Amino acid sequence: MLTLSKVFGEQNELVPFISSYQNELETVKVLHTLPAAKQQRFNELTHELLDSLDDVHDLKACAECSRSSREHGNAVYTKRSKTNESDRRESLLLACRFYTHAILQAENVHEELCLGYANRGMALQDFGLYKEAYDDCECALEYGYPQKLQHKLIMRQAHCAWQLGDVRKLREHLSWLEQQQLNAGYVNQLEQLQEQLTKLQEQQVSEPKEELTSEQAPSLQILARNHKISNSPGEKGRHMVATQSIQPGDIIFKEQTACFVPLEPGLICQQCAASVLYAPIPCTQCHQRVVYCSRHCRQLNEQIHSYECAGYRKNLFTMLGVSHLALRMVLCYMQEWLTELGKGSNVQEAWKLLMAKASKTYDWPSASQGLLSLCMMSHLDKAAAEELIYYALCANLLQVYLHRCTNFYEQLEVKTREDWHLLIAALILRCAGQLLCNGHVGDTIVLRSQCHTMESKLWRAPFHLSLGQMHKFDSVALTTALNLPYLALCNHACAPSIRLHCDGRAVSCLAAQQIEADEEIFNCYTLDYRNSSCAMRQAQLQQTFKFRCKCIKCASNKPDEIFLSFNRYRCEFCAHIYVPSQREEFKWWESESNSAINCSKCQATQLFNWFGILRRTLEFCSEQQQRRKAYKAFKELDTWLLDYHSLKLHLAQQLIAACLTAKADGATFDDSDYKQLSRILDYLLAGVAAQHGADSMTYISHLTYLMDLTAFGKYKCSSEQLKAVRTAINYLPTDTKRIFVNYYNDFIEQRIAANGNANANANA
Repeated sequence: MLTLSKVFGEQNELVPFISSYQNELETVKVLHTLPAAKQQRFNELTHELLDSLDDVHDLKACAECSRSSREHGNAVYTKRSKTNESDRRESLLLACRFYTHAILQAENVHEELCLGYANRGMALQDFGLYKEAYDDCECALEYGYPQKLQHKLIMRQAHCAWQLGDVRKLREHLSWLEQQQLNAGYVNQLEQLQEQLTKLQEQQVSEPKEELTSEQAPSLQILARNHKISNSPGEKGRHMVATQSIQPGDIIFKEQTACFVPLEPGLICQQCAASVLYAPIPCTQCHQRVVYCSRHCRQLNEQIHSYECAGYRKNLFTMLGVSHLALRMVLCYMQEWLTELGKGSNVQEAWKLLMAKASKTYDWPSASQGLLSLCMMSHLDKAAAEELIYYALCANLLQVYLHRCTNFYEQLEVKTREDWHLLIAALILRCAGQLLCNGHVGDTIVLRSQCHTMESKLWRAPFHLSLGQMHKFDSVALTTALNLPYLALCNHACAPSIRLHCDGRAVSCLAAQQIEADEEIFNCYTLDYRNSSCAMRQAQLQQTFKFRCKCIKCASNKPDEIFLSFNRYRCEFCAHIYVPSQREEFKWWESESNSAINCSKCQATQLFNWFGILRRTLEFCSEQQQRRKAYKAFKELDTWLLDYHSLKLHLAQQLIAACLTAKADGATFDDSDYKQLSRILDYLLAGVAAQHGADSMTYISHLTYLMDLTAFGKYKCSSEQLKAVRTAINYLPTDTKRIFVNYYNDFIEQRIAANGNANANANA
């Protein structure tokens, strides 16, 4: 099988050296104006690569795997307890997991898909996930559920519609059922649901309002007129400035992108970027690489996905990085850009008209996202020749993909497609260049990678975790790559004045500090000054963004003072306090290479035996004796790791997580355990707040430990800490926030109330 690097390597040898950059169109032309023999070979390589990526699955094997998983689910579901609610719930969740595997494994074998969806819908309904169960029944019908049994699914949908308070759907399904020949049991269910419909109508429950979809939602919300966009000559260019004093935590704007791509396909919804997927709905053609949280989201993304489906099937996009998001931009904004492109009589004139539109000055808050994106700056003119050719080859490959594997060109309604091949490739290249210095990534709190959303002991009810399970949401992941052209107007500083919080495809920009009127509003394009040295930041900024930072932190006499304060060691031999001298030594515990770290005074190589001792004990936290050793080993770290050392914070997190996991698995803890964990947690939260900020996703993820210990009644949480928890929860995405709020209300609020009553009784 051909590899991307091999094909690009050979194509690169066929392309002449580009000595001077003009624009994206002229760069792409170089790939299309080679001598005849070279051009033929160049094109053959592109076609051969696309052909080699075809990933055909054995549908018979898919069906067998799907059937096996479904039968396992059936066995679990059939044996569910009728009396013990906890056992019943665990059986339902486990059955759902098997049914989800069956759906994913079925690919496009419809006879297995319909059964997998029907059975999962049954289990989801029993668990109380009525919206998801309704969708599953609809999917089962879509994929050909046997007609003679369809009344079962319609009855389930009617039940779900009743639970959801959806009068319209309930009425429709009951009307259909009334026309069927039903047995006595189903007639009884029908009569009960008819009574419920009457009650809903008598209560004058309004029909559900249509959700604000990504197509209807405004792309930019200026919630407070506290800033403006200015334009200055030179390096500063367009930038954002405060027009009044902005307080920490004040919202500046909220931007919802029209296009994003998941960084890990198959883990989040392709349309709304939801990360909590109880019942993922996959595209049947994409080998499980594209999933949705609902049929509604699948429908909204239908057109865009029709152009990307073959690419996901070939697993093409994972090879191309930022160029995939560039393609998505072209797919999303093409209709808007066609207005200008269509005015040109030839490719040169069309490009000139579009670039003229991109160079104008606009009222930025009211401009469309397609126009804002068109105007974003690019540094391809400063890129090295090999970097420029690489992105040009990516753009060419994607253009050929669109032409050969999709019907994308049909919307263009052009007679001469050769010119449009150049234009499309040039637009993809332009977008890639813009995204290299303007693209953003979204992070969110997710369930641990080793956990499954439908883990049997995780939930007590939909979106309600069981006691002691909150810590399993302690992971922060980069989930999306987004195009946010309005946010991109913010210039860089290593001490940013804003913080960003992602909610699906929307990003809220809040003030991270006091911003006075007429002050520029800064974002940070790299790790900030607390988490990287000045040299690290400058290297990344120069490589990716093509400039040298001159912000107040980089210009200070001691630009690394704060960063180094999180990396101070005491020598094991001479007791001298030192910091690592090489970049790779700062996070040596995350690297596979065993870099030797030497004391800057005595030059002795450090042994770090204490690290190995603590790491080994973490594997046995279910044993009380081993936990005692771990607490002792952690306490002894004070000798070697000073203040809020990055490694000590890392080990604190690992130790608390291991202990809470052991408790969730049944280990017995006493008051001594909780006292030690509380002490370590206090240190961890204070250190993470200092290094990352108390509004960071990293800090919020560690609050899950505080929430579990507080829910157990074993952590004395102050009113200030509880307020901080409630505030932090508001920064979470909608689906995750719902889980955190429910846990707080289910266990912590009750614990506070119980303690309050106990104190009142004691005072009485």
